[in-house]
Amino acid sequence: MLNRIHEDGLMSHMPFLTTGPPACAVPGTADRDGERVLFFCRADDKRVWKAHYVAGDDPVMRLETGLDDDVCECSPTAWCDETGWHVSFIAGGKPENPLFHLFRMDGPALDRLSAPVAMLPARTGFVYRNRLVYGDPEDLVHVREPAGDAVIELPGATLYRVAYRADLPERLLVTGQWMKDEEFFTLEYDLVTSRQHFIECDGVPAYKCTVHGRTVVYAERTGENFESRRLKEADTVNVRPANAAVRRQPEPVAPPDSAPAAKKCGCKTRTVTSALPAPTRPSCLECVEKHLGAAYVLLAETADGYAHRLRAIGHFHEAEDESQEWPALHAAIRAARKAYQTEGTAPDWEAFGKLVQEVRDAR
Repeated sequence: MLNRIHEDGLMSHMPFLTTGPPACAVPGTADRDGERVLFFCRADDKRVWKAHYVAGDDPVMRLETGLDDDVCECSPTAWCDETGWHVSFIAGGKPENPLFHLFRMDGPALDRLSAPVAMLPARTGFVYRNRLVYGDPEDLVHVREPAGDAVIELPGATLYRVAYRADLPERLLVTGQWMKDEEFFTLEYDLVTSRQHFIECDGVPAYKCTVHGRTVVYAERTGENFESRRLKEADTVNVRPANAAVRRQPEPVAPPDSAPAAKKCGCKTRTVTSALPAPTRPSCLECVEKHLGAAYVLLAETADGYAHRLRAIGHFHEAEDESQEWPALHAAIRAARKAYQTEGTAPDWEAFGKLVQEVRDAR
């Protein structure tokens, strides 16, 4: 299965391994009970990620979402019942509208799915039956389901993917990075028992892995570029008990006529009046300045030999998210982040300062 994915040499990541009974028709596999199906993402020659799947011995197939060619698709998950397949994924990044959303598609077969429906703005998450899960980039995983909502907090982490085990759907698989030491991790968290442990594959922390029974597939790094990865089935798997995540109840929602809680920055007090699509989080100019300032310091220290590159990129990403209400500033930060990641080009800090001041003067 993995050999066919690698035949064309393209990068691959975000695996999700599941099975489909005969009622869930995969083209050419409807008579093979319990056929394993691997969903994943693959980058084209323009480095745009698109969702694919492969079933058993069949060819690799594109998951036809109908989204534009320049839209990035990632983190596919899927489950199956008597009505067919139910697929969810994250997509976004279009230059003129970079916001990411959690999408869902349903249909009798993987080649006969409905048009994607946007569930909510999100960069990580999935839908499984009546459960909707999404993550905040900082450190929170939100779980919504009829049995009761919950928030799983991983203090000190930046989250990159939230998925689950198809064979044990009560177990979340959360991939992130500890900002203190820049180490990556995947944490398996049981929603029923709250038991948790870290997963390591072939001696390293598993990156965006999928687990099904004794099979673990992860995205192995294969080159200097951070996204230079391909899927690999782990030869050895090690799990370490963890106490990294804390479960708590969601904060109560204030009545509509209540005044927002006081806060030193503008995150909770800004009223969004832009005609653009709803941002994935409230825009806050003070937070934009904070993250740009942190990125400035970290890049200066990186130039002195300190290993702060990833942390700096993380702060650029936060500033990018916090500036969605102001298109010119948002586009400038996004372009600077991508230029630094791909080419190592230093940002124009003076231009950032002017754009921030323009937003402040317009408020």
